[in-house]
Amino acid sequence: MTGKSEKNLFGESVKKKKRKSRLESSLEKYDKETFEERLERLKFLNKIFPKEFGILADPETVYVFGEAKMAFINGEFISTILLSQAFIERKLQLHYQSLGLDIIAKRGLKAIVTHAKKNNILHEYLIERIDVLRKRRNPFSHVKTTDHEFNLTQRMMNDLKSDKRYRQPYEIMADDAKEAISLMYTIFITELKK
Repeated sequence: MTGKSEKNLFGESVKKKKRKSRLESSLEKYDKETFEERLERLKFLNKIFPKEFGILADPETVYVFGEAKMAFINGEFISTILLSQAFIERKLQLHYQSLGLDIIAKRGLKAIVTHAKKNNILHEYLIERIDVLRKRRNPFSHVKTTDHEFNLTQRMMNDLKSDKRYRQPYEIMADDAKEAISLMYTIFITELKK
């Protein structure tokens, strides 16, 4: 950035550089420190994103889809989990509305998953993954007791009790976000049965 023009010792005009604010400097530092991690997440998305697909939907659905991607790239894992589930729920709700099943569509993801399983709307494997995502999302959306199966504390304790490698909350959320965004892209390209 440039500021006012000043004269040097020889009387020549020299533009004085404006000092960066503390906020600008801290943002630049953050960009540099997180660049490689963000690039790796972008490469991951590039591998899993359906090629030659565009999204044509209402603005809310389009923005939820796009922001889930950006949240993942930027390492905002709770946002990724919430937005990925929101997109999946919206897609399923719109499908159920198109079938004239508004009552089920309005009841939420748990009711939709139950109905989809009973009526073979989606492959059972995808239904199970959606339900796990819903359960992992719940402690971020609703207050749960510390012994709730899907709280981060409980999941860390389960890692300690099992033969799994112990993970910090950030690692658990990163893994969940990766799974959530992958599932969102899978559901995006999946044709639902009638």
